[in-house]
Amino acid sequence: MKKKMFALLTVVMLAMGLLAACGTGGGATSTAAPPASGQPAASTAGATGPQIEIDTAGGKVKIVFWHSMGGRNQEALDKLVGEYNASQDKVEVEAQYQGTYDDAITKLRSTNKGSGPDIMQMYDIGTRWTIDSGYALKMQDYIDADSYDISDYEANILAYYTLDGSLYSMPFNCSSPVLVYNKEALEKTGLSAEEAFKDLDACLATAELMKEKGGMEVGGSFTNYSWVFEQMMSLQGKDFVDNGNGRTDRATKMVIGENGAGLALLEKWKSFSSQPYTSTFGKGTAESKTQFATGTVGFILDSCSVYVDISSAAAGSFSVGFAPLPKVSAADDGGVSVGGGSLWLMDNADNNKAAAAWDFIKFATQPEQQAEWSIGTGYLPIRTSALELDFYQDYINNTNPELIVAIEALQQSKPQYAGSVMGVFPQARVIVENEIETMLNDPSSTAEDTLNNIITQIDAEIEMYNKTN
Repeated sequence: MKKKMFALLTVVMLAMGLLAACGTGGGATSTAAPPASGQPAASTAGATGPQIEIDTAGGKVKIVFWHSMGGRNQEALDKLVGEYNASQDKVEVEAQYQGTYDDAITKLRSTNKGSGPDIMQMYDIGTRWTIDSGYALKMQDYIDADSYDISDYEANILAYYTLDGSLYSMPFNCSSPVLVYNKEALEKTGLSAEEAFKDLDACLATAELMKEKGGMEVGGSFTNYSWVFEQMMSLQGKDFVDNGNGRTDRATKMVIGENGAGLALLEKWKSFSSQPYTSTFGKGTAESKTQFATGTVGFILDSCSVYVDISSAAAGSFSVGFAPLPKVSAADDGGVSVGGGSLWLMDNADNNKAAAAWDFIKFATQPEQQAEWSIGTGYLPIRTSALELDFYQDYINNTNPELIVAIEALQQSKPQYAGSVMGVFPQARVIVENEIETMLNDPSSTAEDTLNNIITQIDAEIEMYNKTN
């Protein structure tokens, strides 16, 4: 990937973000990045803004950071926190692992407001609930009070966490969806990745060839992961829920039955999975990654963050490639949205700790730190300038060239495809995966039945949430 390509894509994305922001009036929601408001500065907030400067009259300010990064990712996070603590003498961050994202949000729900962490790492689908809970401070308020320039932050990443024209949390561990394939098996088919995986029909034909010519026991697997399902809606340019995908107002119902996107995908999915050269390995991604790493599966669908682990597991037996997530149909012209998580400033009624937390978040999202974080974890940098750093250019060109595919897929999307938000997203994902599993295992279950069951159950969850929140 050439530096000029990165520069050009950056200009295009920023222009899109600015145009979208200018077109927002009154209380309408903008899914573009909030407008930049000047260069970074440690300024004192105005009378109505939050405290920005850290008061150390009482000594070093200690703040608690709850996160869900385990294993290799936790090592990278501990390194980042350690670098911050050593870089200054005002703040000390204590990173505390809370288990999975679901474990962490469950623990947060059980705390009283003001008694939780100062910084909370939350998965993307926790956005609506975190806003509605009142537990968090708005990130945009600190950006504005500090005159902090966010024009270098990737517009299509910021877009997911932007509602009502305001950024509510700071993107941190970010990923995009990709098709992960066995390079040697694909080479034996005689196809290029571009033609092999351009859409689901092409993927089906490629799966057959990967079994017949590529020596795979399973040609390909369409991973039963709701995030993939949601991304396929986005690639079709269609919303998942109403009210602008839950961005102009709270979602009140699913719309995948009205816009045709849900049925189109489920029909393809059922046809794909019923072939003798394909397989689905349960719900979620854990088993599909395990099977792929054995070198017996031609391709799977997953997050770009799997590259380091899968490549390590496959070392010496085969090479791992990335391709953009396939379109449902060749004519689809939508885009993908970011996955992963973000950092939230929590409202503990302590302005000084909030100021300290904001200072850490600025450090954690600097270009150098984001580049190092990407190398250590496989997540994408959220700063466009991080892509141009010499050591990161060396990494993506010589060590992990497949990450270029994931970066470009997200850069070439648009803020309007940022993805949906709703307060019951964790429940919705369970419903989607359960119903798809039933469809794939029960010959009598149709795509239409599956779609209706998904809509009915998620609509009921949304209605209950809106009544009680």
